[in-house]
Amino acid sequence: MPEQIFLSSFFTAFVTLFIIIDPILVAPLFAALTHQNTQKERRSIAIQAAFISLGVLVFFALLGPTMLHHLGIELSSFRAAGGLLLFLIGFRMFFNPDEEMDAKRPGPKASSRDNVAFFPLALPMLAGPGGIATVMLLMGDGTAAYEEQALWAKVGVIAALTLVLLIAIPVMMSSGAIARALGRTGMNMISRLLGMLLMALATQYVFDGVRVGIFERVGHG
Repeated sequence: MPEQIFLSSFFTAFVTLFIIIDPILVAPLFAALTHQNTQKERRSIAIQAAFISLGVLVFFALLGPTMLHHLGIELSSFRAAGGLLLFLIGFRMFFNPDEEMDAKRPGPKASSRDNVAFFPLALPMLAGPGGIATVMLLMGDGTAAYEEQALWAKVGVIAALTLVLLIAIPVMMSSGAIARALGRTGMNMISRLLGMLLMALATQYVFDGVRVGIFERVGHG
């Protein structure tokens, strides 16, 4: 039973986070930012960016629900709002993938900064608002279950998040080859496919948030 809960949570979180973090989309931007660095420096920057992002996202995954509670925001409300945010991201990825890439593209002076691993690679490219909202939503999915089940579900989310960011390291390292192999058309095609899947997942979040919110109101009424 715990293994099934872990695997289910892990698979759902992995698919969702891979779409949101989107290391394939970050790859050409990484190449543009580090084209003057040596191979060793590029590897170091990719690893630093991944682990800084992991730290930021784990922080919000563990403490985000508590922050919401102290702010008086119900998880169902955050789930619905987060679903709308993710839907907008997916909509933009599907209908205008170039706009989504421009939204993640750093400013003109970013490449001259000493540590591009922190900004703009980790923040906001890998650990952006969408990623922060997503991990908080995923961690909140198990709060209504039994304590042991919720724990395994949350472990699955953290494991999936770690794997996505570990995958991002070699993806960023091979950014030049990926961009050349896929080309502009290939990158846009992948963005559109991921965007369509993200819109479906986001719609489910909105439905779940509204349904749970209504049931809670009726129950308290």
